[in-house]
Amino acid sequence: MCCHLGSLPPQPIYPKCRFSELPDIPLLYRCLLTLAFIAMIVALSVLPGRAGPGDSVFSWLVVNTAPPIQKTMHVAIYAALVVLWMWTLEAVGSRALRALLSVVLAIGLGALLEWCQLYVAGRFGTLTDVLLNSAGAVIGLVLAIVFL
Repeated sequence: MCCHLGSLPPQPIYPKCRFSELPDIPLLYRCLLTLAFIAMIVALSVLPGRAGPGDSVFSWLVVNTAPPIQKTMHVAIYAALVVLWMWTLEAVGSRALRALLSVVLAIGLGALLEWCQLYVAGRFGTLTDVLLNSAGAVIGLVLAIVFL
């Protein structure tokens, strides 16, 4: 039996990854996931900057994380937050409005938490961190536009 390769449709080398092709997840679960992620960000942001005796291993890990890794995490976490917001707000008809809301909510949260860190022992809010959060938000928006 002869097989003609020309009769098969061409297959992409790398399949496209589109979240819109995943099973539909109810809005309630999307909201809960996004809010849980925000709670994690808040918890990490208000954790005192000095670990003391009796503190959890988690506190020690956060406090002893090298500054370059901390700065990279600012970008990654806020990129993920914008992707989550874009996914959660999918019911908003206008993609531009959804993008604006997602970025404003993420940058607003980042700025608010940096301000709150001015009042947390061993922590300090910086404009650099606000800019890193904002850069992460923009990267997250690009990722959301490409993949959602």
